Amino acid sequence: MEEGPPLTRRKLQARETRKRILETALSLFREKGFDQVSIDEITSGAGVSKGSFYTYFQTKSDIIIEEFHRIDSFYEKKEAAIFRNPDAVARLIAFTRYQLDYIHKHMGFRTLSILYINQMSTFYDQKILSNRERSLVRIVSRIIAEGQAVGQLRSGDPVELAEWMNRCMRGFFLDWAISKGTIDIRKDGMRFFSEFVLSALCTKQLHA
Repeated sequence: MEEGPPLTRRKLQARETRKRILETALSLFREKGFDQVSIDEITSGAGVSKGSFYTYFQTKSDIIIEEFHRIDSFYEKKEAAIFRNPDAVARLIAFTRYQLDYIHKHMGFRTLSILYINQMSTFYDQKILSNRERSLVRIVSRIIAEGQAVGQLRSGDPVELAEWMNRCMRGFFLDWAISKGTIDIRKDGMRFFSEFVLSALCTKQLHA
């Protein structure tokens, strides 16, 4: 992959400012809750002007949307490694393992709770969790379609099956958030996926 021209100092500063606003906002959301944090608190904590906030984000909810974009960007970076696995089952397992590791290492149950609460709000219309255009859906549906082509995975609309898989995993993530992280998200998450979700997708019963 060819690298673009080096960023100017101004662009580097803009990137750093945006990142500082994002990280400060997420930290405050985790500490106080989304609705209890004002834009003034975010800008004060980040050491930037209120105008700087509106340069990068229109609303507080845009911070949440940005977090979903960062998750999808992570999936995109891992896509080549996922598809180096030999078949659809191994690829779905690899995808899920990356997913669980990311949530464990980079989000935590507090951030995940905030994302879910925001997406359930009736006051915000941009529902990322159910968006079929997400990289998450594209990658999983591609894996499923290729597995169907060789008779490894059950028939059906690959996108719809990808959505079903994601709904199942969201249920597990919600339980993890409700438990305040006491569930072992990586160990129990992989067991839930392998023994329940993956078995429902396969044409033949999986054996340990």
